[in-house]
Amino acid sequence: MAPRGTNNSTEASNNSSSTTTEQYNNIISKLTALESLPKKMAALEKLIQEQNTKITHLQQQVEAKDKIICDLKAKTNNLEQYHRSWSVRINNVPLPNGDSTDTPTVMKTVFDTALRPIFEGAVSRGLLPSIPVYDSILETAHILPAKANDRPKPIIARFYSRNIRALVFRLKKECAPTTNINTKGAPRTALKYPIFEDLTKTTHQLLQQLLNDPRTGPVWTISGHIRYKLKDDHTVRKVVSVFDSVDEILGR
Repeated sequence: MAPRGTNNSTEASNNSSSTTTEQYNNIISKLTALESLPKKMAALEKLIQEQNTKITHLQQQVEAKDKIICDLKAKTNNLEQYHRSWSVRINNVPLPNGDSTDTPTVMKTVFDTALRPIFEGAVSRGLLPSIPVYDSILETAHILPAKANDRPKPIIARFYSRNIRALVFRLKKECAPTTNINTKGAPRTALKYPIFEDLTKTTHQLLQQLLNDPRTGPVWTISGHIRYKLKDDHTVRKVVSVFDSVDEILGR
């Protein structure tokens, strides 16, 4: 029989050998994994590049479609504005029955109140042979909804002829009825029944934003296109796209 201490020593030696083998195998396994890592990294990089290429392509497609959408929106707005080029927007005209006034009465009231003085001026200047009958120049007229209930609502009046409409804009400053108002404490003369171009919703909203911006001076429209001047600047500028923001237009 071998001494007791010898058996313990052999067992310890065997355990140590087993642990060393296990550690060796772990190291070999890790080295093998490290050897395959470059291939895995290369495959991952290739996958990332392919995904980036796809993303770039998709971004280009989105940008192209966004441009098409912007172009279509601009064309739609231009077509709608052209359709409105027979019409005018008139403010402050009181109607006999308010919102319940029938269309022929609205047409006649608008003509007698706001337009007749302009046509009288046209006749006196030899631009028209006589004052026309209201329903011979106005195709229709309708009342617009408005938030304020303390004054007459705006009215859209549509002419049969764009030439007659142009004549109204040409003579309104000289011939239309005027009134005295105060603007920021300073008295000035203004049209009693202001006459404006009939603008699309998009154009009208942008016009109001520019009018209310402290950076702008006068803001107006010509043939549905917005013109403006910056404050303390006499240069006339044109809005290129009504879908640009005010900051983009004013160059903030």
